[in-house]
Amino acid sequence: MSKDKTLIAKKEIYGTLRSCNFFIRRIGLSFVDKKPNTFLQKINVLSSFITASSFVALMLISEYVYIVYLLAKSVTLEKLMGSYLHIAGYDTMSFGKLLTIWYKKNTFRRVVNDLADIWPVDEKNPEAVAIKNKCLSTLRSRQSLYIFWNVLGVWLYNLTPVALHLYRLARGIPSDLGFVWQMYYPFDKTKPIVHEFVYIFETASGLYSVCCMLSSDVFFITMASHISMMLRILQVKIRSLGVVESADGKLIGGLHNCYDEIIDLINVHQRLIRYGNDLEDAFSVVNLINVLLSSVNICCVMFSIIFLEPLMEMGNKFFIAAALTQMGVVCWYADDIYRASVGVSDAVFASGWYNCNPRCRRALLLMLQRSQRPLYFTALKFSSITLNTFRSILTTSYSYFTLLYTSYRRH
Repeated sequence: MSKDKTLIAKKEIYGTLRSCNFFIRRIGLSFVDKKPNTFLQKINVLSSFITASSFVALMLISEYVYIVYLLAKSVTLEKLMGSYLHIAGYDTMSFGKLLTIWYKKNTFRRVVNDLADIWPVDEKNPEAVAIKNKCLSTLRSRQSLYIFWNVLGVWLYNLTPVALHLYRLARGIPSDLGFVWQMYYPFDKTKPIVHEFVYIFETASGLYSVCCMLSSDVFFITMASHISMMLRILQVKIRSLGVVESADGKLIGGLHNCYDEIIDLINVHQRLIRYGNDLEDAFSVVNLINVLLSSVNICCVMFSIIFLEPLMEMGNKFFIAAALTQMGVVCWYADDIYRASVGVSDAVFASGWYNCNPRCRRALLLMLQRSQRPLYFTALKFSSITLNTFRSILTTSYSYFTLLYTSYRRH
């Protein structure tokens, strides 16, 4: 690809990562910005990352210490579920994703830059252009939906104590500003000034946690969408192999030599496989955490919505919307890559291979054999992630909720 086309490709790819990059910058990282060169720039980036990771880590530790404290006191089920177990699960996933994108930052930057070399910049085939436009449009809408649930949800949690405090004061009822989360502190958090600092800390921690979650998930679904899109465009090009039309639109028979074109498509296919495997290696641990905790998070927040915390009901509803959207889009794009990679073998069979010479047929046979080993994402190699995984998470969540409901009614 020429230099001008590469620049256009990078501009388009960076455009799809604009919202993702906004949140990644908040935690001191970036996969598209230039690397810091000066000492001050490096200090600024490092301090941003240390600040974000420290806030999320301290929040997570405080939440787990508080849960252990409640368990040690043998509190009731209502008290335990009211400790925001689902928030602790969310923060666990956020911290795991923060560590992942920090550890794999160079790999992600390389994948973004290398993808520009095979990005479809000047496609002439109307079907390929339609695939590209549809995929990019769908990606933008899903990015916006997922970001909306998470950002609005965390601000509802953050502002609910303030709204309740102002409401009570307006009614002439004595009131103190509450707290955002249920966390343990080794000091009296109700004292003047300390109370305000604690509230600011909890608000900032929640925002950093959401930034970590969105940075990882939006990057994952964006790159998965691009790989899936390019696999589908690859299918269109494969199906056109060996099919030659004359000026009047009639098919020309005989054996055709399209070996060089086949080799180019094989190289694109291999690179897409490598990109997919890089994403799988980077996110396999995170996907395992997602699968294990999503069912528990959904169950706990449903229990809180129905039986507990009426004042926080709206924030909890947005939380469950974010949780369902998060696992839904991850499973959707993981399943989409699986189906797109399988479709390559179908495209080879549907091509005009019978019009190609023996050399071209042998090359197509190699592509056919490789494409029959589909790409798929896993939860640390334990199980593949598809739409069936999402269904399984919902089923497991309902089972957990039924168990909690039974225990709650008995007491």
